[in-house]
Amino acid sequence: MENIADVIVVGGGTAGSFFAWWMAEKGYRVRVFEKQKLSDLGKHIEIFHMEKIRLEEFNIPLPTPPELIHTEEINFSYSPDLKVKVPVRGTFYVMHMPRFIKRLHTYAQKAGAEFVEDASVEGVIIENASLVGLQINQNGKNYEVRAPLIVDASGLAAAVRTRLPESFLIENSPVPPEDCLYVCLELRSEIPEGFPTGSNGYMYHKAFWNKSYGDDVVLGIGQPNSFEYAWRKHKEWREAYFGDPGKVVTRRQGAIPFTRTPFSLVGNGFMVIGDAANQNKPFSGEGVTSGFTAAAIAVEVAHSAFEKQDISMKALWDYNVRYQRGQGAKFAASFAQLPATVELSQKDVNYLFHKGIIFTSDDFEALNRNYEIRFNPTKLAKIALTLILGVVTGQFSGASLVTFLQTSSLAGKIKNHYQKFPTNPAHFKYWAETAQKLWSRA
Repeated sequence: MENIADVIVVGGGTAGSFFAWWMAEKGYRVRVFEKQKLSDLGKHIEIFHMEKIRLEEFNIPLPTPPELIHTEEINFSYSPDLKVKVPVRGTFYVMHMPRFIKRLHTYAQKAGAEFVEDASVEGVIIENASLVGLQINQNGKNYEVRAPLIVDASGLAAAVRTRLPESFLIENSPVPPEDCLYVCLELRSEIPEGFPTGSNGYMYHKAFWNKSYGDDVVLGIGQPNSFEYAWRKHKEWREAYFGDPGKVVTRRQGAIPFTRTPFSLVGNGFMVIGDAANQNKPFSGEGVTSGFTAAAIAVEVAHSAFEKQDISMKALWDYNVRYQRGQGAKFAASFAQLPATVELSQKDVNYLFHKGIIFTSDDFEALNRNYEIRFNPTKLAKIALTLILGVVTGQFSGASLVTFLQTSSLAGKIKNHYQKFPTNPAHFKYWAETAQKLWSRA
């Protein structure tokens, strides 16, 4: 069979559409296969938020109504006892996700990309140790498609990555349920006076009260285990803080990968981006903008490979290097640090907020801007002394302090290891073995 395109993208969500758009802009024939109807994409979440700086970073025109619902210049993060209210500054947009995805589709289509809906991947075609095609089922009809480069942007399902053979050196296991974050959103209207306005985060509960349409609000939470567990926690948090205000308009839910990124993201004729590569932010679970970061790198590397007429793993390897040494290293360190965060008691978190340790305006803004909080020796010394004082006075758990110190040390080692990701694929096996040993301790 002849190639139907230069690039096949599996998944028409945010990461896949962004990648397709910019590859088409560079003159490549791009075809996107999406298992859902294009008009249904994003409906499971409906309302989401995006920082203005990210849209500018990736040259995406700013949103306008009705896609744009609200513009916010500040949000607040609360201590569990609600006595500390930390302002977090920075312009971000409350947006309608289906309309945003449709806009990305329009950009890609104007650049020449083609979209095929109701088309799911049923198998992969491997020839001469390269991925050369896919078996597609569309409305009950089976057929094969081929292209020199196939990009998996299929989200949590990772429809291509999980079908690749072990010889590709790509971790092909699906993300298990216990390594997912279950996001539950409740849209409410007719909220009485006296309740929060604007955008508000409740970090200890992994929950938020934000704006929705008009004066409506969206109450959201992200929890592990299952949707049932997440909705139960959602109810417990809402009732403890707000009771049962207003009227429920609708509920939305979605699952996302919440685990480390695979060690390698490329193979012969293959790349993986976005949720299919577990590239979500560890500190929030959001994956749209982090997926754009990966996709932008992948576009540059793929373009260079095509110019050299070489789409082998070696030719695509720089995507691994640039991603893992940059965003990948930051996210890896954050995931390694998570145990120290999730094991904190409500009393511990209140102490950190009240003492301005980690949970400050500068810290939250640094996370939004740089995806990490950097600690100089002076700040580290202040944190250590404050935590020790908290233990001595009984305001902070000694066990939490030990966990914090242990995970901080390990997180630093993991980040340093990722920043040394090998430029030569021949050295990858040793790097991966060392990385696995570090992760086994995290």
